[in-house]
Amino acid sequence: MKSHHHVALSLLTLCISQQLYAQTNANSVQSASGVQATAAATSNASSSDVPSVTLDAITVSANAKTGTALAQKISEMPAVTQVIYEADIQAQATGNRTVGDILAQLVPSLGVSSGSVSNYGTTMHGRPVQYLLNGVPLSGSRSLSRELNSIDPEQIERVEVLSGATSIYGAGAAGGLINIVTKSTAGYGLTRQTRLGINSSREFKSDSLGYHVGQSIGYGGERVYGNVDVDYETTGGKFDSHGDRISPDANQTDNQDTDTISVNANLGFDISDTKTMNLAATYYDSEQDTDYGVDYGDNLSVLQEGTTPSLRAIDGAKIENQPYNTKSSVNLNYNDSDFLGSNLSLTGYYRDEKARFYPSGKSFTSQAKDVWVNNGLTDADTLGKLLGASVVVTQSEADIEVIGLRAAMQTETDVMGKNTLFSYGVDFEREESEQTYYGQDLTTFLASNGLTSTSNGLSYNGGPKTTIDKWGAFVNADVDMTDKWHTSAGVRYQNIKSDTDRFVPIYEQLLADYFATNGISDIADAYGIDYEAGAVEAGSSKHDKVLFNLGTSYQLTDDDQVFANFSQGFTTADVQRALRDVRAGFVVNSDNIQPISINNYELGWQGKRGDTSAKVSGFYNDSDKTVRFTNDYTVEVVDTDERIYGAEASLTHDLNKDWQFGGSLAYTRGQYKKDGDWLELDAVRLTPLKGTAYAQYNFSEGSNIRLQALAVGGSDKAYKDQQNDPDASAQPLTGYATFDVLGQVKLPVGRMGYGVYNILNKDYQTVYHQTTFGDLNRLPASGTTYGLSYTVDY
Repeated sequence: MKSHHHVALSLLTLCISQQLYAQTNANSVQSASGVQATAAATSNASSSDVPSVTLDAITVSANAKTGTALAQKISEMPAVTQVIYEADIQAQATGNRTVGDILAQLVPSLGVSSGSVSNYGTTMHGRPVQYLLNGVPLSGSRSLSRELNSIDPEQIERVEVLSGATSIYGAGAAGGLINIVTKSTAGYGLTRQTRLGINSSREFKSDSLGYHVGQSIGYGGERVYGNVDVDYETTGGKFDSHGDRISPDANQTDNQDTDTISVNANLGFDISDTKTMNLAATYYDSEQDTDYGVDYGDNLSVLQEGTTPSLRAIDGAKIENQPYNTKSSVNLNYNDSDFLGSNLSLTGYYRDEKARFYPSGKSFTSQAKDVWVNNGLTDADTLGKLLGASVVVTQSEADIEVIGLRAAMQTETDVMGKNTLFSYGVDFEREESEQTYYGQDLTTFLASNGLTSTSNGLSYNGGPKTTIDKWGAFVNADVDMTDKWHTSAGVRYQNIKSDTDRFVPIYEQLLADYFATNGISDIADAYGIDYEAGAVEAGSSKHDKVLFNLGTSYQLTDDDQVFANFSQGFTTADVQRALRDVRAGFVVNSDNIQPISINNYELGWQGKRGDTSAKVSGFYNDSDKTVRFTNDYTVEVVDTDERIYGAEASLTHDLNKDWQFGGSLAYTRGQYKKDGDWLELDAVRLTPLKGTAYAQYNFSEGSNIRLQALAVGGSDKAYKDQQNDPDASAQPLTGYATFDVLGQVKLPVGRMGYGVYNILNKDYQTVYHQTTFGDLNRLPASGTTYGLSYTVDY
């Protein structure tokens, strides 16, 4: 890492982070749990404040719209916990900032934003995150890694973060939970908000301009309340620090030249004094329409000869079916706060997600070579000529549908003189997914040097059509042992069953087409090759496990609290993705699709001294398997031990009523065992050393200005270690640091927001673009960008 990165990280350690551990709200702010907390803070308080934790009586909100309640107040959870409120989110949202960009700045242990539409590799404590939208899972067994590209930031009321698994949420939450809560009506009468925004690159080029317009309408009555948010955004191209347009992301697509509409709506009504019903729905649709393509080099030399790509965006692309990402969700919640003396919560939900990726070349050279060699052709020159045709251009489309039901009861009682809250219930979820690769006309693609992509009518299976059923039952006890000592313990039974249809693996289909093409088939006949695509028969797997969590927190003084937590996670790898690259004859059963069990341990302290708040925590987790991409992009579930450990710290300080300072530092490291040796895990799995810092000045009339930094440490440990593992794909990571200036200006009518991001015009690549896929993915990040917004409430 360069010396100035060392300086940046050293400075960051002196002013460690923002807002961990939840605040509570004097007006009964609801958490993802749906549990109300009472404390001396306002509903729009900055999440950088860390109040003294009080162990008040726990009550359940009757009109919680966030799904199944968690077991205790977030402020009392014996784990690393954080609530980010609307004011902090909106301060970061000016310009074309995504939810991933915002959370990377505000959540210390979460990975940095990818710079594309994907949040692949964005882990927490080295494990996958279960993303929720209003308490309903956005993440599933089949993930397109678009969870943070599912809602407009302007529609978010708060984000709730819990690290590690809990008994109440099972499979998929090994790394933790991030619940995105959308806005809902508060108070009485009619409320409206209008939002306008514009953003641009450093050079203010016309094709970099983006626009945003949004409108909210809400109504709160005695019995009925509702809210609708609609936001429309158009984005232009992205430009690097040299002013050059950045190439399209051929692997995961990006948000250049896109039109996006995001709708958030909810309707609630009080059936009686104790019974409420709430219907919440979201719709997100992002459609790309770009005239720019990837530079594959002269005569597609990048694909055919492996030459280094220029990473330039080439004008003149004609893509018949442009990429898109659409997601819709609906959930219906019924709550009875006095059902047999308990609180009953029933939530049903449905989610539909579709995505189309950018057309890209796919090589199956190694598979074709194996067939030739196994049939006697070994001459290198002849093989080289023949294998030049083992390239295909495809465009992937995926469709995921999820339906689920959660039922939970909460009973507050006295057990041996201890105030106790029992949470118990069941949940069920069915997920159906399929993915298809649509062939593109190779002649047209070649003639245009990769700029023109049209369908050739062929299609290939991107893995089998898969149905996964997950159901669980849980019970959790939340106990006030004393007025200072709080404990929580839970047990969950989790069952995961997958069913896959019969399918022909993609490499089998590609090889069959290849050996039947003109110029290849005659030579194949001479070597006795009559290749027929084989299939993988339908199969199923079933796994279950009993999971435990146990935690405690103790209030040492009015300003000091310590906590410890143990939790277990249980999940399977992405079944459909893992089966995509198998060959004919593979047997799908419980032995070949193994689950992954994770144990999480955390220990920490938080405290406050005058105007300074701080928090330090450490964690360790291990599993009996590791999941990884190999160097040829296949997915492996390796039956070997894995361990991950690290620490994070945060600090905020109010110098006076005007100046605030803060920052965070998060360190994660891990290894997996290979032939008896521990080898380092790479940055695809682990968040690299990450620090943030900020200084904010608040003007007396309500305006503010903020300087913030984000720094990532570089490392080549995993790259060097994994030279001993021929199937590994680790890449060296170069560290970087970026700085932003942003703020709010209170106007006579409304408020203006502004942001200047990457103000030093730093030339760098995000962690995702440094470490995933091949040379075509080594795209630079955006140079300096500007954003301006205007918001008025009336």
